[in-house]
Amino acid sequence: MARRALIGGFALAAMGLSGLLAPSAQAAPAPAPNQITIVGEGLPTPLTIAAKDTPDQFEAMLGEVDFLATGVAVASSPKADKLGPKYTVTLSVDGIGKSQYDLYPLAAGGPRAFRPAAQPDKRKTTAGWFYGRLTMPSTMRSVGVPLGGGTTYQPPAGGGGGGVSTQTKHATSDISEVMGEWRRVVALNGAIVIVIAMGLFGIAFLIRRKV
Repeated sequence: MARRALIGGFALAAMGLSGLLAPSAQAAPAPAPNQITIVGEGLPTPLTIAAKDTPDQFEAMLGEVDFLATGVAVASSPKADKLGPKYTVTLSVDGIGKSQYDLYPLAAGGPRAFRPAAQPDKRKTTAGWFYGRLTMPSTMRSVGVPLGGGTTYQPPAGGGGGGVSTQTKHATSDISEVMGEWRRVVALNGAIVIVIAMGLFGIAFLIRRKV
């Protein structure tokens, strides 16, 4: 009896170990979006960006909203008159909407984004405001959204790779403006430091002469 019990114990242990070592079944990952649709001011018809047709523009636009799905809202609700034009962006998989966000690229104080609680795929999420990436205006211009008098993007003949260069030009322009402001601030601060240093030197010189 003892021998049988021992053998049975080893058998149960082996079965348990094999269960632990066996690969656990995992749910298949959700398919990645392959189409983006934008509607809003200045767009008489929805603007559609397909990954297979213009991959560069698609990736650029996706990069402006990819953090909104799981991000934690950090911005408070801004005043309506400070938001500027609104653009609703929908991410789809084979024509079926999965995620939707409202973008405000020209909002006062920098681009803003809003994630509605109601999503096309019925998943549970919370509504929230976010600070958008500073590249949002230039990216949206590069894919065809006419912002602030910008022209609609026209893809080059023979492929969709031209969007990167267009986007890069806008991004470079934005960066140049920021760097120019930074240089002016540094120069101003440097001048102030020099004036203060000269003043202190003069005071010290006068005090030393009196002594």
